[in-house]
Amino acid sequence: MVRDMKTISLLLGFCIVVISACMIYLVRSGISLRSAPLIRPSVMSADRHNVAKGLVTRLFPELQNAHYILWGVLPENEESQKVLSFFAEEYDQTFKTPVHILRNAEAASDEELKSCEKPCVLMLERTRANELTANEFIEKRLRPLNRDHINITWVPFTAATEAPPQCEHEKRLTLDCLVPLSVQEVQKKLKDPQQLYFFLRKYNERDYFLFIQQPLMK
Repeated sequence: MVRDMKTISLLLGFCIVVISACMIYLVRSGISLRSAPLIRPSVMSADRHNVAKGLVTRLFPELQNAHYILWGVLPENEESQKVLSFFAEEYDQTFKTPVHILRNAEAASDEELKSCEKPCVLMLERTRANELTANEFIEKRLRPLNRDHINITWVPFTAATEAPPQCEHEKRLTLDCLVPLSVQEVQKKLKDPQQLYFFLRKYNERDYFLFIQQPLMK
């Protein structure tokens, strides 16, 4: 029994040493971090309702805690408007709470931001709803309110997207590289060229990217 315990202890110690060595190697070599898949590429329904449903289902705990939902979608189009409308419906049905929307959050006053009840969707430009780089709106206007938030960026893409070579060497991804690298990773899963797909990726603690496939121009 004692011998077994010693053997287990030695094995655990060896595993810890190996894991520590791997972590040190990754840090020193500057291995770049890729976005994490949350929703695999899935065919979009004609009305896009399943996009909103998938989003609410997959982000259930994050949405439950977030007071603000930064929605990087401006300028809007008919497709994004449908998804937001269904998203509000799905959220209300799931959490029994209506969604409040500030359609141009950066133009809203501090009082409007403060008084917007949970859940409050803050609509922003597509490049302004993430923390891949310093985000002045979040740092100066949201953090002082001391309320939880998550960031969702609407990302239209085509199956022909290719990542520039320099993106392979980025250690901390920029939006310009995160998008093509994420698309490149899932291209083989877009199996039916007659269908349009969506998928969801995560990067960092609060950044979520909703990829919406667009038809190729003929």
